[in-house]
Amino acid sequence: MHISLWVHWLPIVYLTIHTLLVLKSRLPYRLLVRILTVNLLLVAYFLFSVLRPEFFFGESFPGSKILFLWSPVIFFWWAYMWSGHMLRAFHLPTFSYDPPIIAFEEKWFGQPSLWWARKGAPWVTELMQFFYFTYFFYTFGLGLYLHYHQRIEDFQAMTFATAFGYLISYTFFAITPAKGPRWALIEAGLLSPSEQRQKGYAFTRVVEAIMYDDVAHKGGAMPSAHSATAVVFLFWCWCIWGWEGGIPALIIAGGRWLGAVYGRYHYVLDVIVGALLGIASLLVAGFLFH
Repeated sequence: MHISLWVHWLPIVYLTIHTLLVLKSRLPYRLLVRILTVNLLLVAYFLFSVLRPEFFFGESFPGSKILFLWSPVIFFWWAYMWSGHMLRAFHLPTFSYDPPIIAFEEKWFGQPSLWWARKGAPWVTELMQFFYFTYFFYTFGLGLYLHYHQRIEDFQAMTFATAFGYLISYTFFAITPAKGPRWALIEAGLLSPSEQRQKGYAFTRVVEAIMYDDVAHKGGAMPSAHSATAVVFLFWCWCIWGWEGGIPALIIAGGRWLGAVYGRYHYVLDVIVGALLGIASLLVAGFLFH
């Protein structure tokens, strides 16, 4: 079994970037100390996994192999929450790129993030929210499939592409802060606050609870990391199962892209840039793993 260390370098690179941007953000002292301590401990773990991978594939402790393979993925899922600490490294809290993006959307796309949901019935909203909700399962499910079938090199290539997209996205949140249409359209006077949350059913309530009341950052819309992972998911489904898996994956990925705009979580431009990032991530992974 061939084990690659490329994916384990990504958390180290990201933690270095995160630390530098957090130091630039001028956070309160206690919070800064806590962040730097956690970052240092995580860097120590991933450096150890790079320098001593054989430790995880012996009889060290139960689940050591699983920890080695899955820890980069788990790290980047968790790191989204941590990325909020560096959002203001370069810009004031009042600054965002939403106004020029809104103007761009109006000129080239006719502002679909504003009017799509207005034309949709509750069941359409529910369907779009369902597709958006699939993000929380498809990467994990695909990883489980590859791991279960002992396709470890493919598993690592897939997780590298996913993690590489996260690294770039989270870093650019600080450089190109954008709140996304669900917030910025109201601030621009284009959307009434009463229209901010959409009328749907169970999936709508669950997704909106996450996107409004939980971990979603006001400033982390550009680029869309979700759209990047959808490209990776689509590519690997097609590689594994051909058109029989590729067509359903295309429906899921396409629905996720549409759902991102329909739900006003992302602009069309966010989705396009995110999809291009997904393609770039696959190209980098292809170069390193094949």
